Amino acid sequence: MQKEHLSIMIVSNDPKMIDYLKKAMPRDRFFPVFVFSNAADARRNVLQRQTDIVIIDTPLPDEFGTKLAQDLSLKCAAAVIVKPELSERISYKLEQYGIVTLPRTLHKALLYQTFILLSISVTKTKTLSKDRDNLKAKLREVKNTSKAKALLISKKSMTEEEAHQYIQKAAMDSCKKKSEIIEDIIEKLSD
Repeated sequence: MQKEHLSIMIVSNDPKMIDYLKKAMPRDRFFPVFVFSNAADARRNVLQRQTDIVIIDTPLPDEFGTKLAQDLSLKCAAAVIVKPELSERISYKLEQYGIVTLPRTLHKALLYQTFILLSISVTKTKTLSKDRDNLKAKLREVKNTSKAKALLISKKSMTEEEAHQYIQKAAMDSCKKKSEIIEDIIEKLSD
């Protein structure tokens, strides 16, 4: 099975760290890779395009970077890189937002694993979101079907079975989707 490409944004003012991050990330998983040197540019980017993962190397020239991580964590998976002496304190502050805190002295193998875990998290979140949307659509369809049948029963004096057969037959006869027939019935028979 082919892995889905995820977009990633690196926000860092340090060219060496940018290069280190790019070399540590799995090349087959992340595309495109956006790089910004400050929080303002990163915020503008997120408004313009979907970003799956953001890695913020603190401090940034226009802010420390934790506020940016908090803001972006509502839209994507986020991790911040901080000096080792700040790691525990910042981790405690950001974990409630689901943000991963990494010490600047992170080895490449551990960084690679962090990239993998973030990508798994994003993929699972996308799957759950898609499943949720499908369930919402199915629930809406069931509610509308029940409403259409209830209208046919009350306004056309049909039994539930007759209402069901009426909807099925109308869909086949008109070559329309059942959902379209249901919407038509609700529209025509609602007061």
